[in-house]
Amino acid sequence: MSSNHSQRAYRHIRKKLLDGSVPPGSRLSYGTIGKEIGVSATPVREAIGQLASEGFIELVPQLGAVVRELTREEAIELYELREAMESYAAARAAERISERQLGELTDILAEAANLVDKVRKSKKPTDESIAKKFHSLDLAFHMTIIEASRNRRMLKVVGDSHILTRIFQADRHEFRLDILETTQAEHEAIAKAISSRDAAASHDAMQRHIRNSLDLTLTEADEENADRWWTE
Repeated sequence: MSSNHSQRAYRHIRKKLLDGSVPPGSRLSYGTIGKEIGVSATPVREAIGQLASEGFIELVPQLGAVVRELTREEAIELYELREAMESYAAARAAERISERQLGELTDILAEAANLVDKVRKSKKPTDESIAKKFHSLDLAFHMTIIEASRNRRMLKVVGDSHILTRIFQADRHEFRLDILETTQAEHEAIAKAISSRDAAASHDAMQRHIRNSLDLTLTEADEENADRWWTE
């Protein structure tokens, strides 16, 4: 993609994929997306072509651009990739993280804790705005650790894997209070190990976190498929 408009469209659509605004099976309208960011359909078409080549979108005859649906097996492969790369990154981050980045992790955790406390006190299901904010903080936490590992090549790969796992989770992964609390506790354990400069503990804490996330995602996917079977 050579034009700034195409790059803007690419970033805009990636963000929508990450925040769950366009769940699996959604059709993407070139014109609508163009209006959202004030560009013509042409750069949007170029951006979608790039995203299709990266495996996020399918170009379906007579339907157009559709957010792809991942299979259970693909989700497992993605989490295995994340486990390998992010556990390694956490260990390296324990050795290389800067004070500024430690401060960023602290700020992210504090903001996430406030959201968890807000949900706890409300005693109501997590509303969409809080869920999206928590997910944004979750992504920021993970990407800060990747940045702290000082391995630039991992940034794109891990970022892409987060988009794909988010696509698999969309309309499925509920941000219930117990899930928020578990995620927060696991993040705090990872951050504590990193701030203690304990590479082995950082690796293990991240590994547990991603394995637990996979287990939760697959459990919810299986429950959803069972419900679909009973209603068909």
